[in-house]
Amino acid sequence: MQWINSRNGYGWLSIALHWLAAAGVIIMLFTGFRADMAGEAGERAARAAAMGLHISFGAVLALIFLARIAASYAQPRPAPIAQARPLQVLSAITHHGLLLALLIQVISGPLAVWSGGRAINVFDLFAIPTPFAVRNEGVHELAETLHAVGRWAIIALLSAHVLATLKHAMIDRDGVLQRMLSAKA
Repeated sequence: MQWINSRNGYGWLSIALHWLAAAGVIIMLFTGFRADMAGEAGERAARAAAMGLHISFGAVLALIFLARIAASYAQPRPAPIAQARPLQVLSAITHHGLLLALLIQVISGPLAVWSGGRAINVFDLFAIPTPFAVRNEGVHELAETLHAVGRWAIIALLSAHVLATLKHAMIDRDGVLQRMLSAKA
């Protein structure tokens, strides 16, 4: 069983972290947008509940996201699939952009909560206290802006990533999707 990446393909660690992070991104987008929609509709209780879930899931998923980012750079990269040079460059930009956007979210999310003068409440089981003595409006606004930029970057880059995967699976039929479904021995 191949746990670590090789030049021939991804290992089980990368495959597991990829799919866990993918599920995590979907959860975070869903709960975050649900909180926004409830807020825009004036439903304060629904917004608070959705935001509580978003923050709680974010605290748990941050570890998976950080592991995904670290594993991506700590392991060898499988040899790229043969394709035109501009598509290889676009693939690399998309991959590194997604990892950077995830890192921005992992940093800006907690910072937005803490700089707002609140602890991070994790499913009402425990709280991670704020390092700020009082609300810091400047840091709070910057964190909120970065979080919004990171969210839209993830949506744009994830869309490109999914479209490229569909292209490889349905048009090129070159095994790219298979590399992220099963490790090569």
